[in-house]
Amino acid sequence: MIHRLMLAIASLVMIGLSTRAFAHDVPDPSRARRVAPFVGAGAQAPSGATTGSGKLTFRHYPLSIPDEVAASLVHAHGGFAVDHEKAGGDGSTYFSLKGVGVLRLSPDLSTLEVVGGDEQIIPVNHHNTTVLRHQGEAFLALPSDEAQKAFLTTTGGQVVRTFPNPYGDESDSAFRVCDVEYVDGFLFAANGYADNVVFRTDPFRGSRSIPSTGWWDEERFGGTGRKHGRFGTAHGLARVPDTKTFTVADRANSRLETFTATGRYIGGLNLPEGTMPCDVDYHRELALVSCLKGPGGSTPAPILILRHGNLVAELNPGRDLGLPGFTHIHHAAFRVRRDSEGKERLYVLVYAWNPGNFAILEQVSEE
Repeated sequence: MIHRLMLAIASLVMIGLSTRAFAHDVPDPSRARRVAPFVGAGAQAPSGATTGSGKLTFRHYPLSIPDEVAASLVHAHGGFAVDHEKAGGDGSTYFSLKGVGVLRLSPDLSTLEVVGGDEQIIPVNHHNTTVLRHQGEAFLALPSDEAQKAFLTTTGGQVVRTFPNPYGDESDSAFRVCDVEYVDGFLFAANGYADNVVFRTDPFRGSRSIPSTGWWDEERFGGTGRKHGRFGTAHGLARVPDTKTFTVADRANSRLETFTATGRYIGGLNLPEGTMPCDVDYHRELALVSCLKGPGGSTPAPILILRHGNLVAELNPGRDLGLPGFTHIHHAAFRVRRDSEGKERLYVLVYAWNPGNFAILEQVSEE
């Protein structure tokens, strides 16, 4: 399936798209605190309500969350990172919430734990989250558009290294970093709320025994523009599984653009005007695109599921499930669980913004 996905990337065909037709040109608790019902910002969907279509039909999967998380969810403005089993992880999902710090969702999706972290990461927003594995150990990369730096932490939220503004803290050039991704030993960072340059670094260069400041390499690419290889807003980064390539969700230009780890442009996919894709996640031949708005700028916004570049399902937790706060989808991620018979069931984790919210969607029937 990855082979077909890479063939799709390599076609380099860019075309206009309708909301129902897409081109084949991109790949596709030991410390857990007492919890309370998820109320207020996260009401439960009506019984029987579903979203999506066919085998990709989903329902709301209720979750109890800590009180402090419920109180802060309205300010949510980030994304998820899964410590995938295939990479040696335990299947935990990490994300961050301003004022709370790092959160961990258990592999079975039953428990949300407040991990917290160092004082320097709790007061600021982290615009997304990435899991990095190095010498068998998992770390988190937390890009902060507010602090204008990226933090490398343990999964317990202890800061190991910080990566500051590549232009210097005293520079007039801002580092409004939207997302980071780890590909082929390099951490890539998208300066999407500033000059749209994509920077890179080896995050484990040198000793990490003492928390220190890291630095960005001279190699970089991108910039602002409509031409391929440039961005309107370089918003989300996602590695294409089992490859040394990654996709940039270009929000302002409503398209997905894929690059090699050397920054070479491979190909892309135009999405309907006004959808403003914030990020993408992959599972086998499926791509999950979180949108800030619907076609033409409509709301509540959808999550698009593509197979080999073709739209196969549209999830809309705000419209179809009646979940409050899902006006804009900031990030969505796939998770897979097996039932007692060993059959896979697909789940989608959804992070909304403005207002913020968080939900889990469960596949009604197996893929």
